[in-house]
Amino acid sequence: MAQIVKKEFLESLLTHEIKELSRIKAQLNLAEHVPAIDNVTVAVVPVRGKAVEEVTEPIKRVLRDSDVMFPGEGYLILLLPGTDEMGAIHILEGVSEFLGGEMKFSYVVYPQEGESAKELVDRLKEKAKAELGVTLS
Repeated sequence: MAQIVKKEFLESLLTHEIKELSRIKAQLNLAEHVPAIDNVTVAVVPVRGKAVEEVTEPIKRVLRDSDVMFPGEGYLILLLPGTDEMGAIHILEGVSEFLGGEMKFSYVVYPQEGESAKELVDRLKEKAKAELGVTLS
């Protein structure tokens, strides 16, 4: 079951997650690419026709314990540790379908789209505006 956290903590929690993944990889002395250790996805899913509060509990129950939800005004931000692009698409399609909307979502994947939490959040804001017409505050 995912955790629900105020969106103001997204960047600091993402910074922590990136550092934790780096630490784990170093301690395991891994040189090869391991998606569960190398990737973190942050996504935006618009919530239309329903209150965000109405959908957070049901979605929270189907996400993993390591996942984090950040409710916004008309959208949800999902932090999906250990999730590469293909895994994120699978999860996000399910969430979009549950919300009864079109399969619309935007996401960024660490490290491909940013090396720091700030870079990832800035890129996510750009993509959410361009692809979804959603302004992340």
